[in-house]
Amino acid sequence: MRKYSIIFILCFLGSTVIISQNKVNINIGYGTYLNNSENSMKIMGDSKFRSFASYGITYQMDNIIGCDLLFDYSFNQITKKDVQSFGITGPDSPTILGTFGGDLSLYSHNFDIDFVGIIDQYLSFGIGPSFIIVNRVFEINGSPITNETNHSVYDKLASSGFGVNGFIEYIIPLSNNKNFFYISSNLKLRYTHSIWFDKGLRNLDNYFQEYITTQFSIGVGYSF
Repeated sequence: MRKYSIIFILCFLGSTVIISQNKVNINIGYGTYLNNSENSMKIMGDSKFRSFASYGITYQMDNIIGCDLLFDYSFNQITKKDVQSFGITGPDSPTILGTFGGDLSLYSHNFDIDFVGIIDQYLSFGIGPSFIIVNRVFEINGSPITNETNHSVYDKLASSGFGVNGFIEYIIPLSNNKNFFYISSNLKLRYTHSIWFDKGLRNLDNYFQEYITTQFSIGVGYSF
């Protein structure tokens, strides 16, 4: 399955180069998990994955087989500190000398392809399929008291999933020229569900990943 994920990414990136581009945009945003299946896991304790920052780039191509298509890549990362705590005792005593914690992180690469509808020269909307690659990392950076590296843990679970997304976007042109720079604001909703895990020796029975996110972003683009 990994090779198919790689092929999908290459095709996604290749299409943005081969096809004549009409708009390019770079953006930053702020998102919220309306639903994150990790939040129901025991490892999370009282912590929850909520909000995150995102960074993205989009390419929009007009009149491709009669359609306006938008290709969107974004990345977001979220980390919850000390989701699990561990006690440190002395060599000859059960007395707890201190504690240290383990952190849980999600690294998400999001690929969206949207069919774009134009409302007017400033306002547009889109809907289409999504593909997501997620790295779920549990990490302990050793004991802060004993400085022993044998307390260090790094466990990464790679996965991928499919879903659907929709957005509405408003742009403000910065000139009246045929080719122009513009400022954009975009509101997006995305749903994805896991389809594959690089599980190794793990037992992942009844485990799945499901995410619903809403995200607002602002960016700078160029139309040509």
